[in-house]
Amino acid sequence: MRVFHIVGYSNVGKTRLIEAMCQRLNGRILVLKFSHHPSMDRPGSDTDRLAAHHADTLLIQPGQTTWRSSLALPIDWSQVAQHFEWMIWEGGKHFPTPKIVFNSADILEHVSNIRLIIGPPSRKLSTVCAYPTCLPLNEETRDNLAEYIIQQHKMLSFEWNDPSAQLVYHRKFSR
Repeated sequence: MRVFHIVGYSNVGKTRLIEAMCQRLNGRILVLKFSHHPSMDRPGSDTDRLAAHHADTLLIQPGQTTWRSSLALPIDWSQVAQHFEWMIWEGGKHFPTPKIVFNSADILEHVSNIRLIIGPPSRKLSTVCAYPTCLPLNEETRDNLAEYIIQQHKMLSFEWNDPSAQLVYHRKFSR
């Protein structure tokens, strides 16, 4: 299973980009969404919209986890990769995994292991791959960006068994 980890502040286009990626990826997709907002799984929510694109979703919120899937799959991290070809992980900017980052406000000060910066270029990270654009994403840019990310998936995603990810899965979810 390949994993895309996408982070950025609110209202920059993360969920719309993830929807566009879900429409284009072949195979079964799991969207893992971290949120610091309570009670986000409701009609019309991001999780609801992603489910409409046939993505299984796992929403992690303060004091609550919501699993939306046709699979009666317990969240057993050692077996997740057997059921999905792709995971798109939104949120969790502080984790050490490789990331695609929407560059707004001061987010670049708070993340590590950046593989792609979307938005205004940064002189601080001039060696990192950039997709210069205005934020929030418009529809045409979002669709072009989704195509680009999928075409460049070997550079912009990581394998499920990447050591940085395994530390997160086991530490965060094995309690």
